[in-house]
Amino acid sequence: MSESLLTLRESKSSPVGTRFQAICAMGDVTTKTAKTGASYYEVVLADATDDFKARVFGDSPAKPVLVTLKAGTIVRISAYVGDFNGRPDLKLENLAPLTDAERADPAIMGRLTPVSQHDPVKMQAELLGIVARIPHDALRATVESVLEEHGERFYEAVAALGMHHAFRHGLLEHTLRMAKCAEALLPLYPKVDPSLAVAGTVLHDVGKIQEYSRLEPGMAKASFTRAGNLHGHLVLGAFLIRQHGTKVGLEASLLERLEHILLSHHTMREYGAAAIPSTPEAVFVARIDDLDAKLSAVEEELRKAVPGVEFSPLRAIDGQLLITPPKTGR
Repeated sequence: MSESLLTLRESKSSPVGTRFQAICAMGDVTTKTAKTGASYYEVVLADATDDFKARVFGDSPAKPVLVTLKAGTIVRISAYVGDFNGRPDLKLENLAPLTDAERADPAIMGRLTPVSQHDPVKMQAELLGIVARIPHDALRATVESVLEEHGERFYEAVAALGMHHAFRHGLLEHTLRMAKCAEALLPLYPKVDPSLAVAGTVLHDVGKIQEYSRLEPGMAKASFTRAGNLHGHLVLGAFLIRQHGTKVGLEASLLERLEHILLSHHTMREYGAAAIPSTPEAVFVARIDDLDAKLSAVEEELRKAVPGVEFSPLRAIDGQLLITPPKTGR
């Protein structure tokens, strides 16, 4: 009986012992040493739904093929569902690069690329509506200028490589959620300037269009660009804001405050911030960013939760997430 072609998420929900095939993109292959002293290869395999780390020891039939392949190669894997401490543990048995015919098949390649579950056209229209409501003319013009030049890239970009919104249109989804939060919360905080807060919210991650590569159809994950490695999105975003703020004639003190929102929105230097949030608007944007990033990571973990598992590790909160829903009658 031939093995079923499953997504990785489907496979993790299958009974222990289930054998399956999946279409995956390879990450980097690294050499590790087990507690026994034996060396093995480790590779992350990912599709549009999930990923897993595969260990390949010297006697595995997968080794001769694995060592000839590069990161980013699209492969068909054969694997089975094991168990480790009560959790599904996928075990790689073999793999092979896709044939040319398979690579030309949209149904097969479409299994690789994660995309937002929301309509990007509707999200774009909603975000532009929020931008149009920014009260200050020059701040609104700065945001519009950035999006006029870079909108196509912005609307399809990922927002991260793994922690949250690591899918096509992820940056748009993350930014729209934050902007909607900002509009809802601003009436509660009169000391926060609405124009700076909304402009900073919409542009806070704009540098990611240059920090990360495009997530093209057929790819499972984006990667860092040269500029991303050398500068990072906080600095790249500040560069873009200075360019467009200057272009539209944004007053120098407002440009300084808008740049500060971007440079400080990671809250602490150990988290990559270039500065500590030091204006009401910077504190406001940084906390909304943290809220949406963490809750979006929670949502993603709940979507891929394996039935019957009570807790799941969640890197975003550096702890364990309770998977079972509360019994409130919803």
